[in-house]
Amino acid sequence: MRLRIRLGFFPALLLAGSLLLHSPEAAPAMSPLPFFQRVERVGLLCAVDADGGPVVDIGDETLCGRAAAVLSGLLASGPAVTALAPNDARIADPGTLLVLVHATLRPESGKRMLALAATLQRSGSAGDPPFFMMPPQALTLSGTLDESLLDSLLRRLLTPLSGALRANP
Repeated sequence: MRLRIRLGFFPALLLAGSLLLHSPEAAPAMSPLPFFQRVERVGLLCAVDADGGPVVDIGDETLCGRAAAVLSGLLASGPAVTALAPNDARIADPGTLLVLVHATLRPESGKRMLALAATLQRSGSAGDPPFFMMPPQALTLSGTLDESLLDSLLRRLLTPLSGALRANP
């Protein structure tokens, strides 16, 4: 008799399991951090600091253009990514996640060291940005900085951010 009861429940458990597997797709999990919730757009502001004067192979606009292209590629179907100009009204919009990308280029043992760092800001009551979300990235340049090296460095820098943004509707 005990065996019949267990077997009687077995088809019900299979049915319940199949309903869970074939249910409509569940909504993506939302980040527990309010800072990443309801981001409508990602705006980039960039600054390049070069020891000894302006950099020939990278400037603020070039850096922002490459960062926007890399982050857009990482997000694919996420919020729109755009390079912003200083004093753009969208900087203060609560739906904008502002990414400040800083590049520093310094001489190092006869070569040049390029370091990238990014900070996050958001207006309104979105909460505080996460601490150490995107660790700085660096590379040593023996020649000129080509687009593929810069893209690789930006991809390493911005991948954690893209993961946090993909976790939100």
